[in-house]
Amino acid sequence: QIAKGKADPAAFMEGIEDMARELVKTYPFLSDDKAQMFKPEREALGSCPRCGSPVYEGKKNYYCSNKECSFTMWKNDRFFEERKVTFTPKIAAALLQSGKVNVKKLYSPKTGKTYDGTIVLADTGGKYVNYRIELSKKK
Repeated sequence: QIAKGKADPAAFMEGIEDMARELVKTYPFLSDDKAQMFKPEREALGSCPRCGSPVYEGKKNYYCSNKECSFTMWKNDRFFEERKVTFTPKIAAALLQSGKVNVKKLYSPKTGKTYDGTIVLADTGGKYVNYRIELSKKK
């Protein structure tokens, strides 16, 4: 019917989705392995500063869900590794929300000491995302 133009494809897909939902409710005795197929979609950490699309956590990065946008924050970024800071989802979410995050015990490769500072997302729109540090002014 759809191929002949006599039925609405959107209505057909809606019917399939409704049927799948009912089957999941009706047959809740799936094993844990099988239940993983129905887990909810991943949660966005924030919005992409370049295009506004949701940003998700991958195994090695935090990436923009828009395939045409190249925004990616790598977990093993040298900026964080040199300062001995684990680039956690909490840090990534704060950077996406406000463009900066306060971090304690940043390691200084020059002095060998640690200090507290603010990591700022300094994205220039290029291939790689950049970061910089702002130090709080002590009174």
